[in-house]
Amino acid sequence: MKFFKPWLQDYIIETLPEDAVIVESLNKKAFEVEEVLVTASGTVFDIKVLPNRAHDALGHYGMAYELCAVLSLTFKKDMEIKEDNSYLDALVYTPSVLISDELACTRFASLRIDNITVGESPVWLKERLEAIGQRSINAIVDITNYVQFSLNKPMHAYDAETIVGSIQARYAKEGETLITLDEKVLTLDTSTLVIADDEKVLGLAGIKGGKWSGISSTTTSVILESANFDPVHIRKTAEKYAIRTDASKRFENGIANSLVIEGLHMTANLIKDIYPNVKKSYVCDVYPKKDVPYHVGITVSELNAILGTQYDDAMIEKTFKQLSFSYECIVPYDYIHTLYPTLIGALYKNPSSMRYDAPASFSCSSLISYLYKGVWMPSLSIDKYVFSNKITHNECRFGDLVFANSGEGVIRYESVAFLRGTHVPEGVDHVGLFLENGNILHATKLHGVVVEETYEEFAKGRVIVGFGRVVSDLSEKRYVVTVPATRLDIRIKEDLAEEIGRIVGYDTLTPLVPSLNRVGLPHKRMYYENKVRAVLLAHNFSEIITYSFGNEGDVKLKKGLAEDKELLRSTLGSGMKTSFASNLYNAPLIGEKTIRVFQFGSVFKGDSEFVHFSIGIDDGAKKSSFVEEGSKVMLEIKDILAVESFEYETVSVKPYVVELNFETLIAPLGEPSQYEASTYNTAITTYTPISPYPFITRDIAVWVPSDILWNDIATIINSVRDVLITRIDLFDTFIKSFEDGTKKTSYAFRLVIQSYKKTLTDEEANSVAGVVYNALQEKGWEIR
Repeated sequence: MKFFKPWLQDYIIETLPEDAVIVESLNKKAFEVEEVLVTASGTVFDIKVLPNRAHDALGHYGMAYELCAVLSLTFKKDMEIKEDNSYLDALVYTPSVLISDELACTRFASLRIDNITVGESPVWLKERLEAIGQRSINAIVDITNYVQFSLNKPMHAYDAETIVGSIQARYAKEGETLITLDEKVLTLDTSTLVIADDEKVLGLAGIKGGKWSGISSTTTSVILESANFDPVHIRKTAEKYAIRTDASKRFENGIANSLVIEGLHMTANLIKDIYPNVKKSYVCDVYPKKDVPYHVGITVSELNAILGTQYDDAMIEKTFKQLSFSYECIVPYDYIHTLYPTLIGALYKNPSSMRYDAPASFSCSSLISYLYKGVWMPSLSIDKYVFSNKITHNECRFGDLVFANSGEGVIRYESVAFLRGTHVPEGVDHVGLFLENGNILHATKLHGVVVEETYEEFAKGRVIVGFGRVVSDLSEKRYVVTVPATRLDIRIKEDLAEEIGRIVGYDTLTPLVPSLNRVGLPHKRMYYENKVRAVLLAHNFSEIITYSFGNEGDVKLKKGLAEDKELLRSTLGSGMKTSFASNLYNAPLIGEKTIRVFQFGSVFKGDSEFVHFSIGIDDGAKKSSFVEEGSKVMLEIKDILAVESFEYETVSVKPYVVELNFETLIAPLGEPSQYEASTYNTAITTYTPISPYPFITRDIAVWVPSDILWNDIATIINSVRDVLITRIDLFDTFIKSFEDGTKKTSYAFRLVIQSYKKTLTDEEANSVAGVVYNALQEKGWEIR
């Protein structure tokens, strides 16, 4: 996005530094500045804002905040957007707003402004929009665009006289049509979210407005729309109708609901500035599920463990001040100890949200999350079980978690959101907090409230599954940030660490060897893959990786990568055969006559994914067969794995390719306790890319006296070889006795000739090979 320096300056107290300083600071600590344009009215920065920061930084307001952080400047607090009621008139009709799906439209606000005479925008407004590449249309439309590029909040204005009844965010009726502002006729379906009145569709929600309700020179009253929409829905709709706009770009990346009301007030106030005699209505603000601020915490030790630094409290506090982050310091032990007695008696509600229902009501899991302020943990009890560090009952101390299976209701046996699919054979559906006296605090359906019970009472009727610890040291001070509403990218402690690291400067970090406090258990499949890999490497096989996407398979992609990559493979065989075609063609380049390859890879059948294993052998010769060699290798693998059942499918005989389900093969094998010592060659290998241009081969056979060795000939060839000769291989040797009693040796070798710059002609290849021929003939040797 393009940012106009005078526009940014409006929000900052101190004078912005030279352009080069801004560019260097942003490049190092925030965003890539792709271009700097110096114009008569001021500098324009073209800044690449990635999706993770599109929530706040795709507007001058947010970018000014960012500049304040990276340059240690001060944001103008008086620039914060407030409602101006000096032109509020109760006689102006307040438009009513309806939302049919609160998940698709999370907030919708509107107001009406009368006494408008639509005309050209003032010079300052035109100048700013034109500086960032926007065309001026009229004052009302220009103001909505200005708010979008200033606040990062798309806005829309309707001619009030064209609106019938209420303004609605609803799904289109099958077959409804919309003519967009650029005269494009769209036929809508019931999955398309639209903005409509009581009679007609006004526009594609969050994407583009319609023709019949647009602002014209005759407009005297406008209705402002300020809403927020589900990002996924906007992306799918924009893709369906092939319409991409500045608005859809912002909505599909997600913006804060707080911008809805700020954008509305900013737009209305700017209209008042240009048209002093206008009157506005009351605001209609439909906000079904009000947002609650996120609290994300981090300790000094956690920060340093993530970044590998030695930062202290002063560094954290200084950085949070630069970022304008509001924070508090808490000691989790004291916080939980003080808070938990006040929650006893709170209502039980399941499901419930810690952010929306607390402290009035809790589920067992949301109670734990609420007590651990500033500590991220997954929502469900079973995910908390997988997430926590496992301890024994005897090791339990205040603040630890106790997990149970109640034996009724929804018992989960594998994780849902954290390490999805991790199996918990005992099943988990309940969690409580361990207290200092050994009692358990928990929200329980049985009592209908939060209670404190003895451990024996808690365990009655339940199976205790295990115990977990979320925070190793509850006495360590934790910085808990109240995340700014627009910073949708900050949700976990690692996000805070990233913010601190980039503001301090990654270039200032001193590399440290990480502290590895434990050795992980071996991964079963990887363990047995390594055993098979060792066998195959010893037999001169090479491991390959082929595409999971292709034109054969059971599972179709919703959007294929290419015409020949629209399906997920159901076998490895097709990729193996394609690999052979490429490798056999390039065999002279790699100096191998016989290609031996293997692969481990995922295949997809129905809703399931499996890991298969395949080997292949071929030399390209028509009459050759490698069935016997391949069978011996597979038997050796069978022996090394010590499996009784060893069935595999012969995918192809020419080339010889076999395949099997590796997960099924190793299923009966035991869990390894540790990895075996590596037998791989750890020598450093240098790789170079293959030229995109075809190679040419030239074969030379030469008779030499029997005391001449191949190395002697290679030395001569290397002394005269052209740089285009990329490889020399001896491929035949035989000795012949002549009638005079002498012996001669015939050496046949192949020259591989290739350019990295162009396709060579036969004449050029012959010229390169001719130098070698001549050098050998000069030795008096006979060229066959």
